[in-house]
Amino acid sequence: MMWKLAFPFLAALLAVGLGQDTEGFTELKANDPGVQRALKFAMDEYNKASSDIYLYVAVKVIRVQRKPFRDGYKYILTVTIARTECIKDSGDGPCPVFTDPVWQMV
Repeated sequence: MMWKLAFPFLAALLAVGLGQDTEGFTELKANDPGVQRALKFAMDEYNKASSDIYLYVAVKVIRVQRKPFRDGYKYILTVTIARTECIKDSGDGPCPVFTDPVWQMV
């Protein structure tokens, strides 16, 4: 089973406070270029903050919400992430997701 995580702290990194109501947010599709940039930023920050030596990737976007904020946007991203076989900072090669349940979770 893949590790599922709704990203409350990633949303906070994107300037959305925990427990903040979602009034004024609009739903977006995962393929929106702004969503892709926000997701890349969120995953980069997640991997920097994680003490795990393995890289994590988003494998499924469940829900994306956005609203204007100052000179940009606030995003709420709900995604499924998975641990990959790649060690952090090991390069840009393909990073297959662990399929063995023992390695899927920390």
